[in-house]
Amino acid sequence: MIEYLLLLGAALVGGASNALAGGGTFLTFPALLLVGVAPVKANATASLVLLPGAFASAWVYRHTIKNVTPKSLWFLSATSLAGSFVGSILLLMTTNSMFSSLVPWLLLVATAVFTLAPWIRKVAARHGHESLPALLAGQLVISVYGGYFGAGMGVLMIALYLVATNLDVQQASGLRMLCSCIINTLAVAIFALRGALDYRVGMPMLVVGVIGGYIGAILVKRLNPEHARIAILVYAWALTIWFFASPYL
Repeated sequence: MIEYLLLLGAALVGGASNALAGGGTFLTFPALLLVGVAPVKANATASLVLLPGAFASAWVYRHTIKNVTPKSLWFLSATSLAGSFVGSILLLMTTNSMFSSLVPWLLLVATAVFTLAPWIRKVAARHGHESLPALLAGQLVISVYGGYFGAGMGVLMIALYLVATNLDVQQASGLRMLCSCIINTLAVAIFALRGALDYRVGMPMLVVGVIGGYIGAILVKRLNPEHARIAILVYAWALTIWFFASPYL
C-alpha cells in the first residue's frame, strides 16, 4: 500500500511538474526503482506514465508550429522515428546491471542540461541560422537519446531548433512537444511489444499523471514556473548525488 502511494504521488507531482517546468522523469523513474521495478523496465514504464501529458502539451502548443513548413515537419518526424527506434532497441539490448551502472551518469547529464536550460536557450537564440542538415543530424542524435532515456531531451531540442532554424522560443517549444510525442509514442509501442512495461504499476500512475498534468496546467497560470524549476533542480541534484554515492554507503 505504501509503495502504491509513493508511485501515485510521484506520478501526480511528475505530471504537474512537466506542465510547470518539465523534469517529470526525475520523479517517476526513481520511484519505480525504489519499489523494486527492474531498471530497464522502470525506465520504459516511466515513458508510458508521462506519455499522455506529452500529448496534452503538444495540443496546447499546436498553434505555434504554423510557421514550420510541411517539408521540415515530415523530415523531423521521420528522423525522430528513426532515432527513437534505435534508442529503444538499444535500451532493450542493455542488461539491467549495465543500465544500473549508467543511471547515475544519465541522471548527471539530464540534470546538468536541465540546470543550464535558460543559458542554453539564450545562447542558441543568439547564434541561430537555418541549416537543414544540422537540424536533422541533431534531431537524430537527440531522438536516439530520447528513445534510450530521455530526461532533458526537451531542452536539447529547443536549443537545436533555435540554432538550426529561424523559429522563436515559443515556436521551438511547440515543435519540441510534437517531436517528443513522436519519439515517446514509438518508444512506448516498442517497449509494449517487447514486454518491457510494468502495467501493474504503470497504468495507475498513468491515470494519476494525467490528473497531475491537469493540475499543473492550472497552476502554471498562478505560480512562477521558475520556482517550480528550482525545486525540481534541488531534487534532481540530490537524486544524482545519491545514485553516485549509494554503492559506497
